[in-house]
Amino acid sequence: MGIEKRIKSTTEKGVTGMLWNLVGSVIQIFIQLIVIGILARLLTPKEFGIVAIMMLLVTFSELFSQMGIGSALIQLPKITSDHISQGYSLSFLIGLLVGILFFILAPIIGAFFELKDEDNAIRFFAIFFPLRSFNSITSALLTRNLRFDLLVRSNVISYILGIGLTSIILAYLDFGFWALILGQFASLIISIIILTYFERPTIGLLFSKQIVRDLMFFGSGHTLGSIFNYFAENADNIVVGKLLGTTVMGIYSKAFQLLAIPAQFFGGIFDKVLFPILSQKQDQKEKLAEFYLFSSSLCFGFLIPIAVLIFINAKFIVDTLLGDQWQEVIFPLQILILGLAHRFGTKINKSYLKSMGLIYRGAYYQFIFAVLMFGCCTLGGYFFGVNGVAFGVLIATILNYMQVSYRLYIELKFSKKSYIIMHLKAILAHIPFLFLTLVLYYLEITSSLTHLVLSICVYIPIMLIFLINKNNIIFNQQNFLFLTQILRSFPNLIQKSFMKIPFLKQYYA
Repeated sequence: MGIEKRIKSTTEKGVTGMLWNLVGSVIQIFIQLIVIGILARLLTPKEFGIVAIMMLLVTFSELFSQMGIGSALIQLPKITSDHISQGYSLSFLIGLLVGILFFILAPIIGAFFELKDEDNAIRFFAIFFPLRSFNSITSALLTRNLRFDLLVRSNVISYILGIGLTSIILAYLDFGFWALILGQFASLIISIIILTYFERPTIGLLFSKQIVRDLMFFGSGHTLGSIFNYFAENADNIVVGKLLGTTVMGIYSKAFQLLAIPAQFFGGIFDKVLFPILSQKQDQKEKLAEFYLFSSSLCFGFLIPIAVLIFINAKFIVDTLLGDQWQEVIFPLQILILGLAHRFGTKINKSYLKSMGLIYRGAYYQFIFAVLMFGCCTLGGYFFGVNGVAFGVLIATILNYMQVSYRLYIELKFSKKSYIIMHLKAILAHIPFLFLTLVLYYLEITSSLTHLVLSICVYIPIMLIFLINKNNIIFNQQNFLFLTQILRSFPNLIQKSFMKIPFLKQYYA
């Protein structure tokens, strides 16, 4: 039987999904950088700060409007048409209820962050909740079926036409922060239209207690974990928004957005593909343990050098993308980017906990993370301002990654020695680049062009040599079987290209 006709394995479907997410992420990041650069020149830090604070309120409320029903539909071993139809209905009704409450409470919520005269803008977000809740079910069903190609197309098109084109045009027409809000709304509507075309919704008006219990048990645990995760992920924004004001919030949000681009690029690909695949293998703990070490090696092997390069070239990145009015973004970005690998590692940990059904235990770990974030960010912000908040985020992220990894070690029993050596190799190998950069800054050699040339001509070649070395943490004997399986699951055209690369030939022998 030809390769085109045989049934794809879970690994092959995962690789296909990874490829689609990779292509989509590259396209979206490229467009996102262009959009950020244009909007940063059309809008002020204060206008970005106002919308960033509003999104804190919206994101928190959405945790209740979706209730993790979409995640339950992905994680449940078997679902029926009744699960799907009642999932749509239940999600929409909860979203509608949350939207109504949000509309009523908008003035009180805004007053906490001293957003005066912005009640109408906050209330406008009420319409988002039922629409996003409904759309989350469609997205979940496509994810369960590993139809990442459709999700990627939807994300790219809705971003270009919504947040991209709509926001830029309205910002040019002096709509102020409303340009960002209406751009998000346009993006949501376009996404709903596209996904609904490919996955037709079914509505169930009669509810079954058992089905609601199936959806809500996992969903409620997911929501509880998401609530703690919200405070963990947004403690820095809450501290900045409350203590330091909208203008500083705009500065910090841009620094965090530049961190989020590579984090979302790798984390989004990995989590979207990893969660449904791991959910299908949730009872095979030995395989999960082996794959956890492999996943972690990919995380630190690729992201540590990327974080170091962004740290070195932070000034060039900010000057090129944002312009002169955003110079205060540089130092917070340099601090935040050092936690990139640990941030992505946290996403891997969360995917494992969800896939194994340890949703309430994951919520407990997220509670600890939230406490760490609030404590570190509040202390940092109170004594050192926005830079102190960034340091607080870095410290809390690393501590949280370590504590959840230890919990997974107890659960999966992976090799502790391999895990420790892998992390030490990845971190210690790149410290000299950071040290040299700090020395150059001490000698007042701060030209962004100088550091860019050094990165291209010296740092990147050395990093690549270390990356492909057999003693490195990725292309080593321990990962040989996983790499062979994954590389051989790529489409034939890509495999032929890989075979021409000397250090990859061994995986096709």
